[in-house]
Amino acid sequence: MLDSSELINSKERYEYYKKADVVAYSVYPSFKGKLRALILDFSYRYSRVLRRYEYVMNCKKGLRKHLELFFIVFIYRRLMFQTGYNVPPNVLAPGCCLHGLGPININRGSSIGENTRIHVGVQVGTGAGYSNAAPKIGKNCYLGPGSKMFGEITIADCTVVGANSVVNKSCEKSNVLLAGMPATVKKEDLDVYNLIIPSTMIAQFDLAERRALARKPSLVVKKYLEEKGYLN
Repeated sequence: MLDSSELINSKERYEYYKKADVVAYSVYPSFKGKLRALILDFSYRYSRVLRRYEYVMNCKKGLRKHLELFFIVFIYRRLMFQTGYNVPPNVLAPGCCLHGLGPININRGSSIGENTRIHVGVQVGTGAGYSNAAPKIGKNCYLGPGSKMFGEITIADCTVVGANSVVNKSCEKSNVLLAGMPATVKKEDLDVYNLIIPSTMIAQFDLAERRALARKPSLVVKKYLEEKGYLN
């Protein structure tokens, strides 16, 4: 579970999460663009329902909370079957992206930092015999297809986990590639912005700038941010 400082704990925080997720899922930041994504993109729809679930659970009280949760949980569970995602509330920081439809399973004791890209087949689970001894994954990470992380481990910011890798030990180094079974450091000094988009940064830009970067590949976004001095 995320730290209390990272949770959706206010209406303003909820709106910020939604704005960051719009960037993460490459949704055009307009009413029409968001509506189109809600209808056609099951991954984005799941994200929106998950954020509403978190907002109601964390911020509302009394009978209204229980009534709204009843309907939200129904929609959330239906989307779980449609997408193959099993992601509990309060584990994904803003700007995280569940990429592609298919099985993604994350334990409720986990925490995953902002802007992390999570591909199909990713498993984030506990060690044998534990219910919440789950990984703590830093921000700006890339979890490749089929990668697996287990146990009470820590993965540093800006880490790339290679496809089908199995991580069962902590890695305190940033900007590295973890790969293999079990995973070890294969490369250092990687530039993770070649693979991910810093959605929480872009979410704070004005609307014109967000629209200019909407639906652009990560390399194009990186070049723009470097030219503007945002990544220096």
